[in-house]
Amino acid sequence: MKKIALIVLSLFLLTSCGMVPSNDEQIQKTTPKITLKSSPGTEIKPSRTDYSWNGEQTKAYFPAPEDFLNSKKLVQTDNTDKVQITIQQKVKTGILKASHLNSITLEMVPKSGDDFLQVDVKKLEDGTWQYNVPSEFGKYMYILKELYDGDGYEDGYYVTYYFGLEVTK
Repeated sequence: MKKIALIVLSLFLLTSCGMVPSNDEQIQKTTPKITLKSSPGTEIKPSRTDYSWNGEQTKAYFPAPEDFLNSKKLVQTDNTDKVQITIQQKVKTGILKASHLNSITLEMVPKSGDDFLQVDVKKLEDGTWQYNVPSEFGKYMYILKELYDGDGYEDGYYVTYYFGLEVTK
């Protein structure tokens, strides 16, 4: 009987070890889906920069807004549109642990790169936010930071993305 219990326990441990995704897989699940309200099929592709996750941490420098805005193909929209951001609410951080999305911050970076301007985002439902496109025509770079809760011993996890948008007539 003890041998059977030991075998079952060993099999459980072996199979459960593969149940925890790697940090890269966990962070990949945080990638936001960014679309225009007027055309939900049009995706704005975000680029990941820095993160802090399960003890791993990267610090990355954002590109200068002028360089980013001149070299990226930006999604074009008019100044009456709205942008919707959808983010996964829960990410597995251990065998029986998950981290929940705590908050997001969105900032717009002008071409000069001098000041980061806080953007007001409206929460539509769990995991979906929306903000108004700037009324002035031009190219805009945004920085989105997703903050996930910790497990009591840690401050939490975060992942940062940047993306761009061009407001036309």
